[in-house]
Amino acid sequence: MAKLNPYLNFYGRCTEAMNFYKSIFGGDLQLMLAGDSPAKDQVAPELHSQVLHSHLKSSTIEIMGSDMAPTKPVEGNTVYLALICDSEDELKDYFNRLSEGGKVEQPVTKSFFGWFGSLEDKFGKHWMLQG
Repeated sequence: MAKLNPYLNFYGRCTEAMNFYKSIFGGDLQLMLAGDSPAKDQVAPELHSQVLHSHLKSSTIEIMGSDMAPTKPVEGNTVYLALICDSEDELKDYFNRLSEGGKVEQPVTKSFFGWFGSLEDKFGKHWMLQG
């Protein structure tokens, strides 16, 4: 069965971002630098210290990312990472940690469908949390 995972581009901040997410969600983080990859001879030497591919996997979350992308970076607000939590406490904990250094778009509030909040993290990624 197919599985959908978010793949995020950080344009020079991938190591910092993925370690930030690991500090929140835990799990195993793998980082491959362009200069350590089998494709290193196809990458300009000044890009060898950039993350070619990263993968964070825990029991509940899987995120992939890179510093390198084929297009120019343009952060937008049309895509959100939806994090569905098991409890109000879990939601508030993740919300507080993810919003550190970022911007709260909608504070955590109780709505007709449960607890909800949205934010932009310090890396420009948009999150909505529901529980």
